[in-house]
Amino acid sequence: MKTVVKPRKLLASFVLVFMLALAMGLSAMAADGDLVYDNYNRTDLKAFDEGSKAAWADGNGAIDGNALKIAYGSEGWFGTGGGIDASTYKYLVFRIKGAAGGEGDAFNLNYAAPSGVKNTNKSFSDLVGPSGDKIPAITTEYQDIVIDLAASGIDSDIQGFHFNFHKDVSGSLWIDTITFTNTAPNAPAAEEPAKDDDGGAAATDDQPAAEPAAEPNPQTGDTSNTSLYVMLAAVSGAAVVMLSIKARKANR
Repeated sequence: MKTVVKPRKLLASFVLVFMLALAMGLSAMAADGDLVYDNYNRTDLKAFDEGSKAAWADGNGAIDGNALKIAYGSEGWFGTGGGIDASTYKYLVFRIKGAAGGEGDAFNLNYAAPSGVKNTNKSFSDLVGPSGDKIPAITTEYQDIVIDLAASGIDSDIQGFHFNFHKDVSGSLWIDTITFTNTAPNAPAAEEPAKDDDGGAAATDDQPAAEPAAEPNPQTGDTSNTSLYVMLAAVSGAAVVMLSIKARKANR
């Protein structure tokens, strides 16, 4: 006996497939956010939990008030690392403070990569921020210090951190969180070209007016992800319509 699928049930099935495809696309967009390397919200430094991507930590470090405290002396060190993929991120953010202020002059921030430990050959205070200038000094109050990875000579395959303290120094610093991001709050704003009434670039004597730019992905600033999921929704919608028409014809 031949089973006949009713058009309403068939249409409902295809609508469900469409909604699932759209939901998967939107979920992928939402997941494309910051990478929190560690928030130190625990009592044991090496008891790694869901708030940490680290797999190891060693040296002059301990948990103090849900933060990493590094009490250092001459040529001391602290290291931490894990199997992360930070290759899509532009910036590294330390929420950090020191006991006296100015601790960034006391150590180099070197880093671990699959090929081994790599040296920046510069003090933490000489690293570069998103503005193109040196990062601000560590103070006695927590602040978010944003490091431009490429401008500071830090490779995208970074998987850990090595704090190497200089000779004849001593002090303490605290790190509340370490985060990778593509959003730099202190980045210089690009000069916006003049726009016409439709949102496109205004025409000049040498150049015609441009079409309005695509709306960027709010998580990354990249228009490609948004365009991809809009196209996915359009294709899925067209497929639903075509299949529902075929189903109706087959049932006549």
